[in-house]
Amino acid sequence: MTTFMKRTAAFFTVMMLLAGITSVFSSCSDKDDEPSLPAAEYVAGTYTGDMTCSVMGNESVFEDLTFNVDATDDATVDITLPSFGNPPMQVPQINVSDVKVSGSDGTYTLATTEFSGTTDSGRAVSGTIEGSYADEVLTIRFNLQYGAMPMPMICTFSAPKK
Repeated sequence: MTTFMKRTAAFFTVMMLLAGITSVFSSCSDKDDEPSLPAAEYVAGTYTGDMTCSVMGNESVFEDLTFNVDATDDATVDITLPSFGNPPMQVPQINVSDVKVSGSDGTYTLATTEFSGTTDSGRAVSGTIEGSYADEVLTIRFNLQYGAMPMPMICTFSAPKK
């Protein structure tokens, strides 16, 4: 064999090794290559389910309530708490603004956020809200001081996105 043929054979051998090594170290991703949604967009939606509220240990269940979560930017949502209860102590719809959302990959946290205001009828309303979103289910917990009630209502709501 001539020197040229030996060098050509060696060159092709090296090239075949490089091609083999490259294919061994290349991998296919199991994840979709679609861009992920910002946290607030992922959590935003309409949720319908039951809510449990407790006042001084007395528990009430309010059925078929709809909570709305609207993204205002990539990491912030506004939450609309529906009206619930019966007159004369019916709680009106309450809008909670600027709730921060963090997390990724389908698991998100809604930061504890204080809110306060006055209803159309002039009753004071205040409290804190927090929550989480995991496995496509939103869970919201809030403490609500409404009107002249001496003790807060402690409420929990959990439902899948519609």
